[in-house]
Amino acid sequence: MSQSETPEKLAQKAAHQAYVAAIRLLARRDHSTVELTRKLRLREHDEAAIGEALADLVSANYLNDERYAELYAEQRMNHGYGPLSIRSKLAERGIDSHLVQRALKVLQVDWSEQAELAIAKRFSPQDIMDTSQQTTSRIARSLQRRGFSSSDTLRGLKRLRKELANSSSG
Repeated sequence: MSQSETPEKLAQKAAHQAYVAAIRLLARRDHSTVELTRKLRLREHDEAAIGEALADLVSANYLNDERYAELYAEQRMNHGYGPLSIRSKLAERGIDSHLVQRALKVLQVDWSEQAELAIAKRFSPQDIMDTSQQTTSRIARSLQRRGFSSSDTLRGLKRLRKELANSSSG
């Protein structure tokens, strides 16, 4: 270590390097604090540098778990996923449960209506109108894998069957 590289300057340099690495990651896509921390650790930045970089990113509002949760929840919903899947994926990304709950509430969505849309998109009218236990179970399992509750799925399926019956009789 040279005279000009004091421990403080080295720590400052390490924090700057972690900050630059984090900015590069955030330029590609939004990240949660936990995701970004994990990725910076994988790039072998030390904990103090990571902590300082994250604090700077939060204060500049480049890193915001609440915003991340809301955007992620909206994106997953728009791709046909239900609240159970969204909740699980956000938890995997280290988002606190109160932020997950808030993100789902901000969506202001009728999940049985979303289930109805997902069913209509993935199944033919013949499958939807087939009231056999086998077909109903197949549809329910499909939506369960996408994170919809059984009740939302069955309400959505019932409404869709009613709509199809009305449109074919009228």
